[in-house]
Amino acid sequence: MSLTDQELTRASQLRRMASADPYYVGMGEVRIGARGEILQATLGSCVGIAVIWKNGGRCGLAHCLLPQAPGLMVRIGARYVSQAVPSLLALLGAKPADHADIDVIVAGGARMFRSRANTPNIGESNTRAARLHLTQAGLQITRIEVGGRRGRQITVNCALQTVEINQIEHSVEELSQ
Repeated sequence: MSLTDQELTRASQLRRMASADPYYVGMGEVRIGARGEILQATLGSCVGIAVIWKNGGRCGLAHCLLPQAPGLMVRIGARYVSQAVPSLLALLGAKPADHADIDVIVAGGARMFRSRANTPNIGESNTRAARLHLTQAGLQITRIEVGGRRGRQITVNCALQTVEINQIEHSVEELSQ
């Protein structure tokens, strides 16, 4: 099967867009990208929520620090998972009828340090909150890579509409020994 000139040109354009420098999404930030952008976050106990709306031609990434806001959060942001999910949907411009067309990928939620028995596991709490708030919003998680003792880097390629998750080679404890 051979590709047409138009298909070859489009493939070449997508490769060029995919080689763009990524936009780093910091803790507590949410970012929406268009077709030519790459969004990236480095996660430990934080949870990254990536969304790809194929029919809408947009994608997004939220870098969530904590599971639940202490009160009602009406501001756009991602400090809390409970704030990030509605923020992503509002910034995407997606209506409930569009939710079936949105792929949701969750990463992070690691337990980065050894802790005492009664110390809460923030990574696990963030993961539980992500599952809860995404389900409540009517979104299906299509891929999830969470937990463990190592951080992850999540990269959302809006040009290709793909998400790559890489585990960081060494945990903080391994580096400090």
